[in-house]
Amino acid sequence: MYVDTSVMVKLYVREPDSEACEAVADGASLVSSGLLFCEFRSAIMGKVSRGSVSREVGAEVWQEFKRDIEARYIQLVPLDDVLVRDAADLLAELRPNVQLRTLDALHLATFLSAEVGPLLTKDMRMLKAAEHLGLALAV
Repeated sequence: MYVDTSVMVKLYVREPDSEACEAVADGASLVSSGLLFCEFRSAIMGKVSRGSVSREVGAEVWQEFKRDIEARYIQLVPLDDVLVRDAADLLAELRPNVQLRTLDALHLATFLSAEVGPLLTKDMRMLKAAEHLGLALAV
């Protein structure tokens, strides 16, 4: 199952729909783009700076996330020039119907290249793009 950052954060930090994400992802092999590593850290640092989680909890979550990657519980697909070009093509293909952001386009291009089952996202733009493209979604 391909998981983007919007879901991965919910799997590590309690949010309103964390339980729903956990139920869908439970037991699945999780795959994401290599950009998840940086996006996840940014999201956790943002939670710390906004006071949503303490500095200590943020550090613990970051360490747990890195351990899970090292243990291959989460597999990251490396970004390369082909994926970047594919993401640029997706941006052009989806406009004007979907105003996709760059990182979301990179996630979708990675998902399309990985053949790992359905896409699990809570990002509304990515959901709209996935629906427009007819992609399999985890619900």
